[in-house]
Amino acid sequence: MGVRFFVGVLLAVLLPRLAGAADCITVRQDDVGIVKDSGCGELKLMSRKRDDKRPNIDIGATWIEFAVPAGPAEWRYNDWIKRQVATINFDKPINLAPELKSEDRFAIHSLYRSGRLISARYARWVCCGGSSETIYQSVNVDIARWTLFSPDDFVSLGAAANACWRRFADEEKRGETFARAWPFERPWDDRDFEIRRIGHAMREMIGSMVVDPQPSQERTRRVFIAVLKDQARWSFSDRGAMVDFGALLGSTSGQFFCQLRNPDLQAIAHAGVAIPP
Repeated sequence: MGVRFFVGVLLAVLLPRLAGAADCITVRQDDVGIVKDSGCGELKLMSRKRDDKRPNIDIGATWIEFAVPAGPAEWRYNDWIKRQVATINFDKPINLAPELKSEDRFAIHSLYRSGRLISARYARWVCCGGSSETIYQSVNVDIARWTLFSPDDFVSLGAAANACWRRFADEEKRGETFARAWPFERPWDDRDFEIRRIGHAMREMIGSMVVDPQPSQERTRRVFIAVLKDQARWSFSDRGAMVDFGALLGSTSGQFFCQLRNPDLQAIAHAGVAIPP
């Protein structure tokens, strides 16, 4: 992974929970550091790499754990990250021809902590076998409820959908193509997100890829609902929020991320919700 640890900033004393909202780590390229005096608790920077001498195999992970979980929310986060790391093949046999490559790199991108929320975002680069993909996954733990948070508890999802669609459509290079591929006829409303499906519901996306290739207003509605209601596609920082929409125009056009700065969140937040959350 080539990650160099800022061990000097690892805070060894459990800090009081929690004076305010803060980003707990810094990430610059392959450098990950724990922010001193952030009030995030006692954190551990963890790393593991597959012990394999073959140059065509690169498998490893870098993640953060709470060293001494202080409550159910920290326990829930630790349980989630351990389950993600457990899916990586560190020690099982890999039969691979020398001319082929196998890469699986899992790394933390952000960790945020407030009195209400623990929010972490990770990226997983998987290659090759004829294709490669970066899959972003997040976890957001509602500290007050000890459960995963619901995005619609914080913001109007209808307003968020309108803001994200408009940002994508206004992009200089991809905007016109996006608007043709993802049409919609009217502004979004929170009632669009109140649909409760009965029985098995087909997945709208697998990883970063959209399942249904045919542009339609119905597809736009389904995918935006699926993305914005999924807490695993939201991540938070002290500057705002990001929603991972995936490769809406296919893998060759890159992924779409909806950046919502704190002023943007304030404009769509429910009454009484603190921003940043």
